[in-house]
Amino acid sequence: MMYPAAYCVMTEEEMTYTEGGANLLQAVCAVAVPVYGWLAGVSAIRDYRKAHPTNWTSTGIDAWNKYMDKSLPNTIYGAGCAFWTASSCFTGVGLLVNALIILS
Repeated sequence: MMYPAAYCVMTEEEMTYTEGGANLLQAVCAVAVPVYGWLAGVSAIRDYRKAHPTNWTSTGIDAWNKYMDKSLPNTIYGAGCAFWTASSCFTGVGLLVNALIILS
């Protein structure tokens, strides 16, 4: 199969950035369902760390801000995921579990 010269293969995680991100249902779930918000937040951090292995700690917040600036559902989704991920870190076990998932 021959592709055009400008063709670029993208993974499912990269499609989120081109399709606009979260929809309203995902945003509501991220805020209202703690397990969903936590899992989505931890998974997003892990995926970003794997995509940017050398500078993920210094560029992650900027990428998160750009994502949240795209739309209101993205803002609600990002804030919900950040809240549940951060709140799970306040327990010793949650911090350990988050670190194991993010650094795996």
